[in-house]
Amino acid sequence: MKKAEIVADQIEQTIVGQRWEPGDLFGSEVELIARYGVSRAIFREAVRLLEHHGLAEMRRGLHGGLFIVQPDPKPVAKAMAVYLDFEKVEPRQLDDARLAIEVFCVERVAARISEDDVAEVRAFLAAEAAQFASARTPSLHEFHVLLARLTANPALHLFVQTLTDLTHRQQQPVLDRNRLSLDDVHAAHVKIAEAIIARDGALARHRMMTHLQEVSATRNRRPAPRPALRGEERREAAEPAVS
Repeated sequence: MKKAEIVADQIEQTIVGQRWEPGDLFGSEVELIARYGVSRAIFREAVRLLEHHGLAEMRRGLHGGLFIVQPDPKPVAKAMAVYLDFEKVEPRQLDDARLAIEVFCVERVAARISEDDVAEVRAFLAAEAAQFASARTPSLHEFHVLLARLTANPALHLFVQTLTDLTHRQQQPVLDRNRLSLDDVHAAHVKIAEAIIARDGALARHRMMTHLQEVSATRNRRPAPRPALRGEERREAAEPAVS
């Protein structure tokens, strides 16, 4: 490893091991250069690595220094999705993984949901309904990521974010082409949310399982083949339209 990588790794281990919080000042540039015994060039390269990992950022000025930031799981999830995509993970393998993880997520959320969580879920569903009713391109996976986050388990949140990212990257849209409407998707989300809010983990599990299986079945359903044209129909189809 390069010296800068070693310094960045040491700082990361300290931040995580000592449970530094976002917004905390880890130290000024002068202090940290002296603490780790490196040149300014090596230290600044280490800072670039920390910033790339989304764990800290250097702020300039009189009260500047290296500050702790809240890591964003999305870049990590995207990198994992790219890796799985490169490994040629199959759609059915994705379906199996999502089914195993997400039915557990809804049970966990149902067991621990708070009034603040209920308000967040209801606000999300209202926003989703408005989005689906508009002409904007909807995201079909954000509801699933929200539920994973509400488990308060960062690993589950990251895994669901990764799997939904890869689902979006890899699979063709299932709407319209296979007659799965936005209303169907939103209605399924509402039913899942209702079971969670009622703290009925078994019903939430059943509804999530049904929803994921329906989406998978719809996506994998092949369009009906077009009937073969008879000779006369074939000639008519080949003729240019008269303006």
